Amino acid sequence: MKNRPLLGFCLALLAVIILAVTVGEERCIPHLRLSPMEKYIKDGGRVQVLGTVYQTEQKNKVQAIYLKNNSIRGGDASFFENRILVYADPRIQIKIGNQVLIKGEAAFFDAARNPGNFDQKRYYQKEDIHSLVWADEIKISDGTVWPFRNWLHAFRQEWKDLLVRYMGEKEGTALAAMMLGEKSGMDAEVKSLYQASGIGHILAISGLHLSFLGVGAYHILRKVSGSFGPSGAVGIGLLFVYVLMIGLTVSVVRSLIMFLFRVGADITGRHYDAPTALAVSAAVILCWRPLYLYDGGFWLSFGAVLAMILLLPEFQGLPWQGLWASLCVNIVLLPVLLYYFYEFPVYSTFLNLLIIPLTSALLVLGMTGSLLSLVFPAAGVPVLMLCRWILLIFEKSCEFMLALPGARVVAGKPALWQMAVYYAVILMVFLLWKQYGKWQILCLYVIGILCLFWRPLEGNGVSVTVLDVGQGDSIFIRGPDGGAYLVDGGSSDVGSVGQYRIEPFLKSRGVGTLDYVWVTHGDGDHLNGLEELLRRQSTGVRIKALILPPRKVWDEALTKLGKLAEEEGTAVYTMEKGQMIKEGELSVTCLAPGQGKEGEMVEPGNEASLVLALQYQGFDMLLTGDVEGAGEEMLTETLKAEYADTSWEVLKAAHHGSKSSTGENFLKAAGPLYGLISAGRDNRYGHPHPETLERFYKSGTKVLSTQNLGAVTIQVVEFEMKIQYTIERTD
Repeated sequence: MKNRPLLGFCLALLAVIILAVTVGEERCIPHLRLSPMEKYIKDGGRVQVLGTVYQTEQKNKVQAIYLKNNSIRGGDASFFENRILVYADPRIQIKIGNQVLIKGEAAFFDAARNPGNFDQKRYYQKEDIHSLVWADEIKISDGTVWPFRNWLHAFRQEWKDLLVRYMGEKEGTALAAMMLGEKSGMDAEVKSLYQASGIGHILAISGLHLSFLGVGAYHILRKVSGSFGPSGAVGIGLLFVYVLMIGLTVSVVRSLIMFLFRVGADITGRHYDAPTALAVSAAVILCWRPLYLYDGGFWLSFGAVLAMILLLPEFQGLPWQGLWASLCVNIVLLPVLLYYFYEFPVYSTFLNLLIIPLTSALLVLGMTGSLLSLVFPAAGVPVLMLCRWILLIFEKSCEFMLALPGARVVAGKPALWQMAVYYAVILMVFLLWKQYGKWQILCLYVIGILCLFWRPLEGNGVSVTVLDVGQGDSIFIRGPDGGAYLVDGGSSDVGSVGQYRIEPFLKSRGVGTLDYVWVTHGDGDHLNGLEELLRRQSTGVRIKALILPPRKVWDEALTKLGKLAEEEGTAVYTMEKGQMIKEGELSVTCLAPGQGKEGEMVEPGNEASLVLALQYQGFDMLLTGDVEGAGEEMLTETLKAEYADTSWEVLKAAHHGSKSSTGENFLKAAGPLYGLISAGRDNRYGHPHPETLERFYKSGTKVLSTQNLGAVTIQVVEFEMKIQYTIERTD
């Protein structure tokens, strides 16, 4: 540090910022405090906003308009808000620089409603955006435009359209994501395939991209002109234009600052010090946006470069430098990958040996083909077709790797102490590598990996999590010996609930395979997420067996789901009343649907819901699907006749708390201590109904709802029950 004062200063500054964010929180970081909109306006309240457009983006079915310097009126309050996101009709023509008057409904971003889910609130907080307005009226109050920014925006869109026109929708949007940072239209399955295979980094604009423009132009001009200054100025100029076009992401800002250091060192004849450039980049980014400390992209970008600076030199002189570079990056980024993505692609080191060189070729060909297509399409189109073939190689290579045994290790989210131990071991290995035998040091590293991947079962007990899937049902059960089970999985108001709510939760808990999945009945809000999981097994969570109600009560939806499961390689079984699945002391028994006194079966639908009794060490829980009517009456008789001595600690309320279920007779027979209700906030059905809540209160049952608490987890360890909430209670 003595000879690197700037490095020492930046490291000290980074330490201060980290303490301010993690310890000081909202006392030190304004972005974490409630914004004026959050203070004065309720969710759904009407507001009028006057602000300046600084960015627009086309999303699925809406246009995202980003406003700054906003004057806002709502109710009796008038106030100022720095930045706001507006969703509007995509057909409205808005230019960057316009001042617009917007009227609409205010909305606020959600924190993660389930463990492992995307934290929308934190994502926008780091950009100093705290609220959203759904616009129903937009007027341009000042038609001023920012010509250069608008030209860049239009040029970027035209470039993307060119790629799609000549390469097709799938490959064109993929190349646009890589070259332009435009991921909104990219095929979701391809994106998932890349991420699961460990090559998702090629979709981020990185130093590789900037090297082609800035460093490439700089070196070419320097050779031609022999001058450092003008060549550097042109390279920097091109880079700034490109950066303004694609946006200021973490990796882009880091690469730009490090490029400036490199060119500056060349121009002044000084030594380029990569650690100092990296530290300055991190300090600049966190001073600008301190909450990027919680962003996975920040750690992936800086971790990869740090690995190349610190670890790769230890492998210099060895053959296959690409292999060692990829290995070094994976060693450093392993905890980060697990913390943010919960899984590790085992063969990614070898896959990247093919992908990274081809990505370099792809970027060169993509830029060359795009330029030629503008002036001479007959020459440019064949070049873009080569790009299409490279992307096809990427896709097939990923599919091949994922098909290999043990391709993905879903380890779950590590604790911070496990990450600290891992990096402490890495530091020890780094310091001792040259002094002691290599194999002994490698054994030490294995200990670090085992610590990182260690997921102790919760006291060899049982946990049950009622997920917040909006207006729907999904319940996860972890058995005492590590078995993983799911009951239902669907929603009527959350899009892609399987991919974005259920699957991330499961992976964060280290679940790569579900042993059994029960489907209580054929309503979409209980099974549409399972359809997603079944189709996504190659990149998501594998399902060994699907358990459905008796065939006599199948409807079209259950028949279709059973067929899909068989097509996707999942075994399909039915469960009759009285049948049981056991794991150690845990038992899951089917209580319904059953036959009436005269042998009749209830009609398919809610009445024929599969009802399960979960029992473990004196803990008893009823999972009732949407059972109601005749089905609930039969269930009540079963409880009286066969479970009269059972004390039900928890009841997962039927039909989301509908007034047509959970009647007085049933509650009297069950007598639960807690009633868990899974329902969407402000749902159009009015669930849970006041009548049902009143029946719960009269029976002495405590009501817990995912509407207010997010996911609710019940842990039973050594005859003790504990309840945890994802969102802190306010009552």
